[in-house]
Amino acid sequence: MLRTDLKIFKPQRIGNELYAGGHRTSNAIVSGKLNDVFSSISDIDHARSSFDLVKLYPALSTDDASRLQDAHIFLSDQPDDALVNVLLVEAQELKDTDTVADMLPLLAAETTKYHGTSLLTAQVAAQGQSLSVESVSRSLTPSIKTVSSKIGLRPQAEELAIYRTKRLLSYGKISEVNIEVPDLLTQSPNFYAEYQYQAYTGQGSIGGNRLVTITKKLTQEELTRVGNSISATLNPAVTKDQYFTLFYMSTQDLRFHSFTTSQTITLGAGERVLKGHVRLKKATEETIYTDDGQGRFISAGYVFATINYDTGVITEIDPVDYSGTITENLGAIIEKGDRTISAKQWQLPDSSFARDSLYITYESATGTTFSASSDLSGNITGTNCTGTVSETGYVDIEFSQGVKPASITYDYNQVEVTTVPSPPGGFDTSTLPNNGNVRIFHEFTPVSVQNRSRSSAATLTSGQVLNVLADADFIDIVDSTGASLWSVTDDNYSYDSATGELTINAGISAFTAPYIVTAIQSELALIDTIQGNQISLLTPLSRAYPAGATLSSVQVLGDFQAQTKDERTLAAWQNNFADFGASASSAINTTQYPIEVTNIGVIAQRWAIVFTSTTAYNVIGEFVGNIYSGDILNDCTPINSFAGAPYFILRKAAFGAGLNPGEAFLFETIAASKPTMVTRSVSPGHSEIVRDNSTLSFRGNKD
Repeated sequence: MLRTDLKIFKPQRIGNELYAGGHRTSNAIVSGKLNDVFSSISDIDHARSSFDLVKLYPALSTDDASRLQDAHIFLSDQPDDALVNVLLVEAQELKDTDTVADMLPLLAAETTKYHGTSLLTAQVAAQGQSLSVESVSRSLTPSIKTVSSKIGLRPQAEELAIYRTKRLLSYGKISEVNIEVPDLLTQSPNFYAEYQYQAYTGQGSIGGNRLVTITKKLTQEELTRVGNSISATLNPAVTKDQYFTLFYMSTQDLRFHSFTTSQTITLGAGERVLKGHVRLKKATEETIYTDDGQGRFISAGYVFATINYDTGVITEIDPVDYSGTITENLGAIIEKGDRTISAKQWQLPDSSFARDSLYITYESATGTTFSASSDLSGNITGTNCTGTVSETGYVDIEFSQGVKPASITYDYNQVEVTTVPSPPGGFDTSTLPNNGNVRIFHEFTPVSVQNRSRSSAATLTSGQVLNVLADADFIDIVDSTGASLWSVTDDNYSYDSATGELTINAGISAFTAPYIVTAIQSELALIDTIQGNQISLLTPLSRAYPAGATLSSVQVLGDFQAQTKDERTLAAWQNNFADFGASASSAINTTQYPIEVTNIGVIAQRWAIVFTSTTAYNVIGEFVGNIYSGDILNDCTPINSFAGAPYFILRKAAFGAGLNPGEAFLFETIAASKPTMVTRSVSPGHSEIVRDNSTLSFRGNKD
């Protein structure tokens, strides 16, 4: 088995039409050939967008039944044009017979997975298991991205800035929460909560066509407090990878002054009364009044008292009653001194934002202004500040010295992605999941990490030595026509893995300059967990990979080998390929004369050889129909015209005396290939890129 035996075949009809697709042919995709899978991108495509879906057949193409273990495919790079995106679609229900019309509904199936590529945003050392990537999702459909700057925002309004937070990350679906808050201001408890969940909106095949993140807020009345413990039952539940956040007033920042102790509020150094949190009664009334945040107590439209927040002095216009029950809890919340904090968390107003656009400013206790900013991985760094911003916009920062909470401001770029409506006669992209934005990495799914070195050579001559990556797992040279120089016997080049030297050999004379030289270090690993843009692997990597290396999600196809199974006879053929009824009067001797198959000829099919007389029969395929008529005096060799080889061979000796009319011999063939789907979306916009290609890698192990 050679590298050249692994081929990717076209279906009966390749193209974007609803009737395209179908069975595998013997027409292989030519590596490097322009527009061999997708048609060229036209000016109209750039103007109004396009979406293409094609079917391909990775296959082991040999004239025997040798076995390829653990066949798998992945995209090893994306088009250079940011407006063009290519994805692999893994659909469990995809069949050899499916056309594009059958394939489109599979894009929205719950069991469908998408595979794509991203780039590492930070170096990973040898034995490393944590990968930072640009994104864990991609746009399946054409879209328009609009960026708008949000400037000078505050984490919370002034009256909310006093709250501290505790949060929980959902690893599945959290429907019950219980949080211990040792520093809760229990004398006058003030708290609320919010969390995120995802739901489909609009019309579509799975309850909606757009999966959006929704923030739900819970008031103090919707939460339950027992001492310093706060709990809640959540409906809907917190979605996986989203947060439940509790906001509360803390004894570290505040104290409560009860009027039952003293009517006079005495403030310490730097203390002041918290606006909107003073409770008292008007004399002769039982109604409890709270200040309006501007120092006024208002009853029936009239101010009956005022308070100075800086001194705590209450001025009575009408008599005030300061006595009250424990339940009425008359008093005031006091801010302690010149309060500073060492940490802050908040949720950005938008979960769709440029992750590297967050810019934060803050003041120290001495009044010095500092700043911090985020990178593509969501890491926040700055003077006396470190932290992260999650993919959904949750900011979590720590300060190495005290910071005035009211001084914190931030800027960021909001990114609004709008799916482009399908052009007349095109695919209805509105039925696709999550507004066209899909996950491309999945837990417990393999990934390929690749460090690629690619260079061009105007000419190459025999004996010339090039220095490329040492310890590479893949080396290839292609000429100007896209032809690969690889050969089993190293006729055209040879590679020294230890030194990285690539020696050009005499066979180079058969190829046409210029050349592209590619060397790739790569390995496979299994994803353990995904949190935001951080991917954790189950096992360590064997070597280091730099920032900018490619991470590809891998679709595992399984073992490839032409086989037969479920061989049996039937006493009466009733057009049922799944029939396991009574046996025929005689047997077909496949023990001594087994059905012969080749990897190139076999397709996934259930077959019936139905006898029309004691010597003659018809061969009927479940999907291909009646394709062959024969007799027991000759070998049964129905030809697969799409592959140029027999579907199978059943030797004449196996028939013996044959079967009676109406009896049948049934069996199933398993192909040494498996269909997959590839999508390409072109978003509206202008591009200066003339040649725009992506690479589909197909690999496996020789048995």
